[in-house]
Amino acid sequence: MSEPIDSSRKGLPPSHLPWLDGLRGIAALWVLLHHIFILTGGRSMPILSWGKLAVDLFMMLSGFLMAHHYMLRRSARPWGARSTWTDFWARRWFRISPLYYVLLAAALVLGPFIAHHRDLVAAVWPGTATTAARYSDSSLTNVVMHATYLFGLVPSYVFRTALPDWSIGLEMQFYLAFPFIMLALHRGGPLRAGLLLVLACLGLRWLFPGFFSSFPSPSFLPLKLYVFMIGIWMAMALATGQPGKYLLASVGVSALYVLFERSTTEAVARVMVVAGLFYMIWPVPGPLRDRTAAVLSNRLARFMGDTSYGLYLLHLLLLIPLAGWLASIPQYVQLPLAVRFAVCAVLVVPPCYLGAWLLYKWIEMPGIALGKRILGHRGKLAPG
Repeated sequence: MSEPIDSSRKGLPPSHLPWLDGLRGIAALWVLLHHIFILTGGRSMPILSWGKLAVDLFMMLSGFLMAHHYMLRRSARPWGARSTWTDFWARRWFRISPLYYVLLAAALVLGPFIAHHRDLVAAVWPGTATTAARYSDSSLTNVVMHATYLFGLVPSYVFRTALPDWSIGLEMQFYLAFPFIMLALHRGGPLRAGLLLVLACLGLRWLFPGFFSSFPSPSFLPLKLYVFMIGIWMAMALATGQPGKYLLASVGVSALYVLFERSTTEAVARVMVVAGLFYMIWPVPGPLRDRTAAVLSNRLARFMGDTSYGLYLLHLLLLIPLAGWLASIPQYVQLPLAVRFAVCAVLVVPPCYLGAWLLYKWIEMPGIALGKRILGHRGKLAPG
């Protein structure tokens, strides 16, 4: 039987792990380069074609950070207390929503403009075409579905904006379920309960294959809960200082999905990413890990981590118009793929990072600060 979670153990790791900043930054840049590759006519190439693996990395880090901080706060925030749950949800809403709503509004207003340039790309490389409804649907229903984050539950609304927001709806589903997941892991044991949750998700996919296969991207939590669970197990491994059993469970679940997804190269690479993340939290010192952590913690890595959310949400709003304009230039289209990719990247990466940094300073940080003020004020008014 798995042991219960003991978050009262002395010597828990620090709340901030600087090398995570670099990993978040790498994941965001990876997604940007993946979309540049597609929009310059690329079809299939290791790493550059694996944009969803980069999003999986985001999800693992999200699961890890949520569980890591949840355990560190347990003495002050008991997991069974209703106030713990509501404060958690409020903090996550203020972290995600202000920037999302600003860019959602921009995507809806700019939809026809972006659609025109997306069509210019598709005219040259038809294999990259997407449905027109992704950019043209400014209906009240679509606005409400996205403003409430419900769109991730309905396959026909997953791709209805110019943003790569399918993962944002998925993330919000995870936040909603997270307190219940942690309570289940505490009562049933992190390994046993976690594996039962993963198997339950696989069971649902087996029972309702038509519904699950209708999602154009895995925006429904049962499709990706196992990825978040791996991140949670990483946090458990770090807290206990005994990562072996959590590593075996995580690699085993990842390998199971390799079989479930018919052994795609990207699925195999996911197993390697999982192993690499556990290597970074392994308690035995290692010079390679120390050097890697130092690189992932430097000033550039911190900048990339700070701007990662803004870069992820913003980049298509800048990339698609640029890619469409370039695709309308015959001389550019005739260039080799590597040159087209390099030209587009040189032109779009700097403004994307500049925009993401400004959004971080002007939208994300004020939104987080507002949430803290509201929660702090509510705490002062709440009865003891």
